[in-house]
Amino acid sequence: MQTAADQLLKKFYIYCQLSAILKVRYMSGFRNTVVGSYPRPEKLEDTMKRPVMNRDEVDDYIKWAAKDQASLGLDTITDGEGYRENMYYFYQKRIDGITFEDMPKVSFGTAGFGIECPRVIGELKNPRFDIARNWKIARDAAPDEVEVKLTVTGPHVLYRFSVNEREDLYPDAQALCRAWANVLRDEIAEAIALGCEHVQFDEPMWTESPEESLWAAEILAELIESLPKKVRVGLHVCGGNPRRKRVYFTKYTDLVEAFKAVPVDELLLEHCTLSYNMLELFDEWDFKGDLAIGVIDQRSDALETIEEIRERLKPALDYFPADRLILTSECGFGHVPIDVTHAKLKRLVEASKVL
Repeated sequence: MQTAADQLLKKFYIYCQLSAILKVRYMSGFRNTVVGSYPRPEKLEDTMKRPVMNRDEVDDYIKWAAKDQASLGLDTITDGEGYRENMYYFYQKRIDGITFEDMPKVSFGTAGFGIECPRVIGELKNPRFDIARNWKIARDAAPDEVEVKLTVTGPHVLYRFSVNEREDLYPDAQALCRAWANVLRDEIAEAIALGCEHVQFDEPMWTESPEESLWAAEILAELIESLPKKVRVGLHVCGGNPRRKRVYFTKYTDLVEAFKAVPVDELLLEHCTLSYNMLELFDEWDFKGDLAIGVIDQRSDALETIEEIRERLKPALDYFPADRLILTSECGFGHVPIDVTHAKLKRLVEASKVL
């Protein structure tokens, strides 16, 4: 039989456990993260066609970007990506089988966006992306308590911005997309071997060509399923962000079958400037992972207030518990001036602590 002292001790133990849980929930606030890209410190003439950096310049940029992001108080950062000419040229310039000579200009979407696209003239092989090395430089430069994720342009994006002139090698769109997935796999595996535990894929072109989204998702799923199960996998889908403009307008609810096909732990989605309620996606899909919700508009210089962020976040709490919500921007900051980037990410961090 328990004595009164035993019962009191048991109640005290339960009280301590509950106090610890409540402290984590109510004192730690929400998690925060960046979507991916971070600007270069200097002003560029065209952020869609950044100047090529040499290896030393890349290393210096990554060290600066990692330390700069961490100094803002962010929980999860990247290597900055600003060393990339853009999110697809970077990969296309560093692999055999692609030429940048005589590039045709290709239009995408209905908002007038177009860009010169390199041609596929041979087998895609011998990738020299160095994404594992770049991740490791960022990891070494950042404080231990800050998570550094590896952000990777998805195979569907890389296929969409490659003009296929070798249908004998890649007879259809799916074949070329899968070829891109295959050349990404080994370098991602190398980063994981170096200690990377969080990989994010960026696939904005699902909203540009929704008719391709399901098979694109299935190819991405093949790539994800080849990774070790310990790795946290994120997926970012948006309406594009060239020079801070949304250029694709497919609703997330029109991509529900594609989302269902991809085994991911975290979604990073636009929210605060959409013309529709993107949370309706979760009326059709019982997603079990975390939602990184875009409560900061990186397309505008206007600085959000804490109350504005609160109102943007509030509807998501009807769908997700607080511990499965992560605060972020709608897309990356690669096209945004550094002073605006600093101000908005500082406000994001502040909101994550006080809400």
